[in-house]
Amino acid sequence: MTTDSNKPDRTDDEQSLGRLLRLAGERPPIPLSIESRVYHRVQQEWQVSTKEPHGENVYAEVHKSWKRGTSRARVLRWLAPLGVAASAILAFVLLSPPEPAVAPPLVATVASIVVPTSTTVAYQEGAPVYSGDIIETGPGGGLSLLLARNATLRIDENTRVRVDDSDRIALLNGQIYADTGEYMYRDGGLVIDTPLGVVRDIGTQFAISSAPGVLNVAVREGRVEVDHESVAHTARMGERLTLGTGRSASISELDTHDEYWDWIVDLTPTYDTTNKSLLDFLKWASRETGRELRFETDESRMLAMRTDVHGSVTGLTPDEALEAILSTTLLEYRIELDKVVVLTPSIQ
Repeated sequence: MTTDSNKPDRTDDEQSLGRLLRLAGERPPIPLSIESRVYHRVQQEWQVSTKEPHGENVYAEVHKSWKRGTSRARVLRWLAPLGVAASAILAFVLLSPPEPAVAPPLVATVASIVVPTSTTVAYQEGAPVYSGDIIETGPGGGLSLLLARNATLRIDENTRVRVDDSDRIALLNGQIYADTGEYMYRDGGLVIDTPLGVVRDIGTQFAISSAPGVLNVAVREGRVEVDHESVAHTARMGERLTLGTGRSASISELDTHDEYWDWIVDLTPTYDTTNKSLLDFLKWASRETGRELRFETDESRMLAMRTDVHGSVTGLTPDEALEAILSTTLLEYRIELDKVVVLTPSIQ
């Protein structure tokens, strides 16, 4: 069989064209109007140059092959990684357990409240307080919180605080009173952040008032340490420390039963008399009034230890509770300035 040497080999032409197209790489899509004009022009030239009636079919096959190759490569180039990524995401969603909603930790509970409508949040007694909660009181309002280790915090009217943790409070403005217990030098005290410094307690009762440019720290029991403008200050029982922006610190005397402390009375958490001895109650009442507890004789102390407390003191101030409870016992008392003196029982 003879082969016309003047007749081009279609297979070689197609392979050469395919190699050229692969080397050229991917190009932007050709506008349909341009593609149509080129197609017809090439078709005419092909027919003239080859003198073959099937020249049109050769070009059409080459054109279709090129379109299929580039389209398939383009689709596979994008779909392959997208398919892998989609499969991985689907597997992660199906196999991974849903993330539980993380609630802020509970750091305090409301112990007592005065004029509930004066607070920004409608708290009730026993309501939970969570980390980050901001409590703001209005005129005539206030509430007390039970913190960790039986520490309490009382928030005066027109005060704004942020409860960061059970042992860390931010006083933004206004006045608070803290009672962290009667045991001094315990591990981990209460920290109060204020615009003018950080206050740390050493087992104590103290009040802090914060106003623009002024910070007052009054100590009723124990002592507190205040960091102000990189300087450490200390205030002890019966002292009031005053600090200010650009001014020297000053300390003045303040009696533990002074009228200064009267505002905390209405915010006193209710004392639970269940399974409490009279001695337990007397210790509580004396601390709440800022007075030292004294017994006239050992006999009066022993009687207080052996006597159980009966009845409720809900709604009574510490002074009223002291009078009400002792009136049901054999013991009497008297107030001597900064002392509560329990007298020796008289023999009937």
